[in-house]
Amino acid sequence: MAMFENYRRGAGRRTRTAATFLLMALLAWASYAILDYGNTRLDRLLGNDNPFWGRALVTTGGSLTEWITASFLLALAVFTAGMFALRAFVNRPASADLLIETEAELKRVKWAPRKDATRATAVVLYFVFWFAVVMLVYDLTFSMGIGMLQGQSWDKAGWGRLASMVLRLDPPKADDAKGTP
Repeated sequence: MAMFENYRRGAGRRTRTAATFLLMALLAWASYAILDYGNTRLDRLLGNDNPFWGRALVTTGGSLTEWITASFLLALAVFTAGMFALRAFVNRPASADLLIETEAELKRVKWAPRKDATRATAVVLYFVFWFAVVMLVYDLTFSMGIGMLQGQSWDKAGWGRLASMVLRLDPPKADDAKGTP
């Protein structure tokens, strides 16, 4: 297969495009991470007294060229090589056939009506809310019990801390008693 020839051109266009953009975003994030890590931390990690990865390579252009560093060139090389690898991966017969079959299978799916999906989502959110409330009650109760066993006062853990914060039971500070703004 030639370098710029698509395997089964037009088949599975949506899933192949989605997979390409998703992998491209991952590749861009990885390249940015290499750039940022190289500019800020790599010299310290390697123990270089004279910074190499974060030092500007072109010094004649002033602020226009100060961003050209060794880590930038490394990130650019990784991104470029990754783009070629991504194109080869998406057009590899095994990967392309998987994406094409995935799109064909998704076209055969019988999706639930919008009304049923909305109702099911509401039921899930309702139960998640009440589960979170129950977990909050357990957390506050157990943290107060553990705090009391450790010898903390009632207003330093769990329900006591919540009550003292809501009801503002904290004693006034020395500055507040003097009336200073």
